[in-house]
Amino acid sequence: MTSSTSSKLARLAQAPDFETLIEAAGDLIYTLDLEGCFTFFNQAVERVLGYSAAEMMGRPFTELLTPTGAAVASRHYQQGLAGQEHTPFFEVEARHRNGAIVHLEIRAGMLMRDGVLVGRQGIARDINEIKALQTIVHEKSQRMTLLEERTRIAMGMYARIAELVYEDLGPAHGGKPPGASDAGLREIQSTLHRVAAEKHGLNAADLTILQLLAEGRSNGEIAQVVCRSPHTVKDSVKKIMQKLGAKRRAEAVACALKLGLLTADS
Repeated sequence: MTSSTSSKLARLAQAPDFETLIEAAGDLIYTLDLEGCFTFFNQAVERVLGYSAAEMMGRPFTELLTPTGAAVASRHYQQGLAGQEHTPFFEVEARHRNGAIVHLEIRAGMLMRDGVLVGRQGIARDINEIKALQTIVHEKSQRMTLLEERTRIAMGMYARIAELVYEDLGPAHGGKPPGASDAGLREIQSTLHRVAAEKHGLNAADLTILQLLAEGRSNGEIAQVVCRSPHTVKDSVKKIMQKLGAKRRAEAVACALKLGLLTADS
């Protein structure tokens, strides 16, 4: 064997086996023609989406995606063919063969042969676990925010109650005369009402309208008090009734009293 033959064999032995690398990749690797149909898929498609590479050939990429995902991918595909794509990265929702949603992160680019654009190519990564983790973090963050807000309200209430107890001791104990704390008690009661209302999707403005409903006020009278149009008040009353599951105004007031959003003597 000549030295040149030995050198050629050595180079071949060291050359990377790209086909093996592509098929061993954990991410989806694909190519599309100018019509948006698959011309290649590595074997990862079966693991990630449940389809064999062979059955995907010639099928449009939109068949794999949800309507929202198809719209996003189609926009990037058309921009890519026109050379107007701003970023090669985007996310889409695909459908597994069993109907489950699979979140994919795509990195796409032009597919050229001999200097001619013949389609698109890309790599798609399964990011379901990342999405699930993001959801968990977001939910925990929301719970922490809610807990902090409730703690802040509770601490404020406890501090105010301590003040009221001191005030009600009377002048003999350095406090104010009995009865001077009525305004403070009303303040605490109002806070309790707001906290209860938030659990039912209502806000302070809704509580004001509920109170006016309890007084028998009409939409026009309520509008004058809250400085809103009668039409806006009507919509607000409708929303309040829906939140409380009531069909009539009187029923909404009764429900509010039962839930602790109002008090009978307020």
